[in-house]
Amino acid sequence: MSAAEYKKGDRFVVREIHVSRGGSLYVGRLPKGCRQCIRGSKLVLLITGLCSKGCFYCPLSAERRDKDVIFANEVEIEVQEQAIAEARMIDAEGMGVTGGEPLLNLQQTVSYIRAFKHEFGEEFHIHLYTAIDPISVDVVDQLIIAGLDELRLHRFTASEDLHEMQLIMRGRATLGYEIPAIPSRLEQMKNLLCELDELNLDFVNINELEFTPFNAEELRRRGFQLEPDSVAAVKGSEETAIALLEWAEENTSLNVHFCPIKLKDGIQLRNRFRRRAKHVAKPFERITIEGLLMKGIIIPPPTLTLKDAFDLLRSEYKIPEDQLWLNHERSQLETSVLMIKRLARKLKLQGFRVGIAEEHPTDKRLQVTYTPL
Repeated sequence: MSAAEYKKGDRFVVREIHVSRGGSLYVGRLPKGCRQCIRGSKLVLLITGLCSKGCFYCPLSAERRDKDVIFANEVEIEVQEQAIAEARMIDAEGMGVTGGEPLLNLQQTVSYIRAFKHEFGEEFHIHLYTAIDPISVDVVDQLIIAGLDELRLHRFTASEDLHEMQLIMRGRATLGYEIPAIPSRLEQMKNLLCELDELNLDFVNINELEFTPFNAEELRRRGFQLEPDSVAAVKGSEETAIALLEWAEENTSLNVHFCPIKLKDGIQLRNRFRRRAKHVAKPFERITIEGLLMKGIIIPPPTLTLKDAFDLLRSEYKIPEDQLWLNHERSQLETSVLMIKRLARKLKLQGFRVGIAEEHPTDKRLQVTYTPL
């Protein structure tokens, strides 16, 4: 990528824009939390859906927005043990605590951070997102004592509490900003980065602004449009982020990272799915490169109950017990792709419907593709 010289004091420092393993762009150092996120090894803990900010671009879904619920990745949980179990499912190396606004329930947030550090050890990296402004020194101290490694502030101003936070966090945790790339705010964001550079902030993350089913109306009301050939990217957001990154390369000493939608919805999610799939795949399920579970689907004719169909397939076609699954919830039988291809013609002659499906490796097993044979 391009290289630029940044004058720091009386000397020039050569700076260069790099490409991460996930395809994102950064200058300086990539935050540890981001490196783990790219690998899919970061548990996402939504500590509450409550928030008082009302950001017009908030992507939070209806099942979480303004609700006091807790989610560990895609799993709604009630006790810490469930969150810890989900972390083990993806062989997590760290956790990102988010919301809503996690500091609206400080006691619960501190409790979860402490529990995860106790369970997984000091090397388990924990970062937290917050839009609270200002944050008291006492709150920051509680978070760090519990085990917080990285605090990410969602703000568009260099607030007065930054210096005090830096003093208390020095050598104990890192402090950064995380903001969306809003096309109309490029100059405002440049000014912000100048101020943060003066304060020697650890890093700034810039996220591509995205349309979701839950913020689309608010975005359109403000004149934002979809990028051509994209189902989510806001037009001009990527260009704004890259312009800001290039400007920061030449004019600041900050560590700045641009995280595009394709990284979050593609690389990061795919890698996390692949990690989870290894733990939950049944013997006959194939793990795809996208981290989905592929299998054969068998639906009995109306003349057969699910149990009778299961017994028939086991006896007549000698399908091994670990290669046939009776799914009561979806009223279907499941087997390997190889098996369903081998038996498809015979089963269809007996009135069965057969096909190949791909599912998320999550508790809900969302089916994303189905191809009838």
